[in-house]
Amino acid sequence: MELRGREVLVLGIGESGTAAARLLVREGAQVRCSDGGAGPEVRRRAAALEKIGCRVEFGGHTADFSRGVSLAVLSPGIDPSVPAVRRLRDAGTELISEIELAFALCRRPVTAVTGTNGKTTVVTLIERILREDGRRADACGNIGRAFSDCVRNDGEEGIFVVEASSFQLEASRRFRPRVAVALNLSDDHLDRYRTIEEYGAAKAAIFRNQGEGDSALVKAEERPAWERRGLRRGQRILEFSAARRVAEGACLDGDALTLVSGGKRETVCRRDELPLAGGHDLENALAAAAAAAASGARPASIRRVLGEFKGLPHRMEPVGSRNGVLFVNDSKATNPDAVRRALESAKKPVVLIAGGRDKGFDYAQLRAAVRHAAKGVVLFGEARDTMARALSGAAPIRLAGTLEEAVRAAADQAEPGETVLLSPACASYDMFKNYEERGDAFKRIVGQLRP
Repeated sequence: MELRGREVLVLGIGESGTAAARLLVREGAQVRCSDGGAGPEVRRRAAALEKIGCRVEFGGHTADFSRGVSLAVLSPGIDPSVPAVRRLRDAGTELISEIELAFALCRRPVTAVTGTNGKTTVVTLIERILREDGRRADACGNIGRAFSDCVRNDGEEGIFVVEASSFQLEASRRFRPRVAVALNLSDDHLDRYRTIEEYGAAKAAIFRNQGEGDSALVKAEERPAWERRGLRRGQRILEFSAARRVAEGACLDGDALTLVSGGKRETVCRRDELPLAGGHDLENALAAAAAAAASGARPASIRRVLGEFKGLPHRMEPVGSRNGVLFVNDSKATNPDAVRRALESAKKPVVLIAGGRDKGFDYAQLRAAVRHAAKGVVLFGEARDTMARALSGAAPIRLAGTLEEAVRAAADQAEPGETVLLSPACASYDMFKNYEERGDAFKRIVGQLRP
């Protein structure tokens, strides 16, 4: 991608947009940055970008500011249907995502992971396995550090392990990971996509440009659906499954986690050797094992990392016990499928705390899991009334005005041996900056409860 002297617009100056702008400046582009917000953080980022030579507008995206650009980089939070993007498309401007920009300038092989749930866990595991194997590996993308920042600061050695969201993939045209992983697909972001198939099509872009020599990894039970979305036989197709054997990839064979390649089967470890062994934990371990092996890792390195991994913050994270009640922080569960998985793996009975900003879900899909696992539900945030209607009759429901009220109400209901589980099924933006801030607030409130 030739960028020197080219007029390029970056829409959105959050983490990835700012990183894209810095990378573009390094490549000699004439960079303009536009953000719809005008808060203190936006102003701080705008000032920093101006210091490195970018032109910046904030508080809205104006037509005059974008006139004459030939390339626009869309941050993940920019919906392609908004007027600013439509104007650029009508003007014939090339539109790409931040990960597309980074990939075009990347000199390392890429292993990329997408899916509704489990992306961050699997990306973290792959990175740790590759490092344990003596390789340089850097996790980036939707996991926190922007892909563009990694590319700007690093050379040719090693592997980038990229967490790729549907928002990042939908504006990608040439993104071609050497190993591409699709973990699962369930309802999410239906405030942005009209149907789950539209959402799935965005995810399937991770496979779009793969060909001979590349590996595509999917859950065995979902392979037909990914084939309908564009998975092709030109790739080396791998599978992972906790329920059946696979021809290539990783599976649970009896109680053994097994790698399968070229007709050979090799046991990595026994299931009871994993610190985390719930259903979704096991699937994540199998996916990470298969992807790391496809990226060149040895089974011994996979075994050591899986045997030591105890989970990530905000994902089924035990944060304390009060009066014999276990409190678990699952703030990263921002869709119903993640909550269902959490309820299945939590120690029962559960008092569930849920709510936040609605993302367009039908929360009635949680009724069976709530009825089976929860003795009570406490709802808070903007979506609480919608969720209460959907879950009515599945378990006793209480409403709270704040997360602190919700935690105290749940603690009052729970008895020794039971679990209070924060697993919101919603975005955090009605009350918090992100799910991490929400999870940290939960931990702080739990720490303040009286013994």
